[in-house]
Amino acid sequence: MAPLRVARPVTLAATAAATALLLLGSAPVAVAERSGPELNSRLLPIPPGGLHSFVKGLNSSGTVVGEYYVEGSDGPLGIRWNANSPGYTRLAPLPGERFSRAIALSDRGWAVGTSYNSLPNTNPVRWTPGATPTRLTLPAGTRGGNASAVNNSGVVVGDASEESNRSHPLRWQSDGSRIDLPVLPGDDSGTATSINNAGTAVGWTEKRDGTGGPAHPVRWNAAGVVSALPLPAGFAGARTSQITDNGVVFGHGRLAGSTEYDRVLVWAANGSVRDAGRGRGYDVNRAGTAVGASLEDNPNGDTARWNANGTRTVLANPAEAAGEVLAINNRGAAVGYAWPPAGNPALDKALLWKPNGTVVPLPSTPLGPYAAAFAINDAGVIAGFAVGTDGAGNATTWRATVWKR
Repeated sequence: MAPLRVARPVTLAATAAATALLLLGSAPVAVAERSGPELNSRLLPIPPGGLHSFVKGLNSSGTVVGEYYVEGSDGPLGIRWNANSPGYTRLAPLPGERFSRAIALSDRGWAVGTSYNSLPNTNPVRWTPGATPTRLTLPAGTRGGNASAVNNSGVVVGDASEESNRSHPLRWQSDGSRIDLPVLPGDDSGTATSINNAGTAVGWTEKRDGTGGPAHPVRWNAAGVVSALPLPAGFAGARTSQITDNGVVFGHGRLAGSTEYDRVLVWAANGSVRDAGRGRGYDVNRAGTAVGASLEDNPNGDTARWNANGTRTVLANPAEAAGEVLAINNRGAAVGYAWPPAGNPALDKALLWKPNGTVVPLPSTPLGPYAAAFAINDAGVIAGFAVGTDGAGNATTWRATVWKR
């Protein structure tokens, strides 16, 4: 299996919020010498025959969803690790299908993802808190679909795809009924990426005519009515990826004349939008603080926090070439990883940044010192994966991991 490089673990349940206790400015902040005794690592168990496992979601109680791979198999199987009980619960594929992939998890235990026999013909699926899978219906004429996010009521958003490469934004109600979400006038394709507990969803719509035109960021209210989100001056389009419970929206924008969605954008709950700068963003909180990798000064990416007041903080990254901050919680703590300046890029170091910006290397796991942290909840539970290596330092094993007190 190839080493994993992050592409924003979808909708990690750590969407949360930083308080006002944030450092300002762009200078790197202090480095902690050690992680301290309060955090311990634990590899999450997998069924017999399993080789690798990965985290995809973490909720407020500390429950984790992800996927594991069995020796000789060419696809994943969904799995849930409950917060307060040992072992695991399989998130089975739909009847007659071989593979399942859990993508997101709500605080009340609803999980969503896909089930399939072969790609790209995936079926969106929702698992109840009791782990029963339910097929989410697709419009006639589509070849497959995805479930991207779920809220505490079990309402799901995602999309369906056509052979023509157009996609349809969709919402499935708690009773399983489907709503085909509208796109903006003039557009013929779209996707819904996130939904909050009030039922407001975000995503984007676009015109798929082969010209490479920009995507238009949108919001659908609880009734399914679509509206365009504003863009900063000089921008041609944007894709939104997340909405918090208080209405903060997060995504990436494209400057006029560019083809790259490489500007981090944050829409406040009042609808105003700010351009946080060039970078790869991965998470935002209720205060509007975003985290990710800044590309302003380093083409590989500096670990960064874009503060709600418009400033940027380049976070300390001990003795590494580049890194990414992947999640931030309501208390302002953030997690991510860094990779070495030379050698195997899978040999990552998992990092925690405290609310004051101090960086803490996370404790080693039973597999060794290499790991990546993907999610953190308000209780300070951290989830990610550990990397095992052979005698030559080559990555051989990836295992879902939690760090907790």
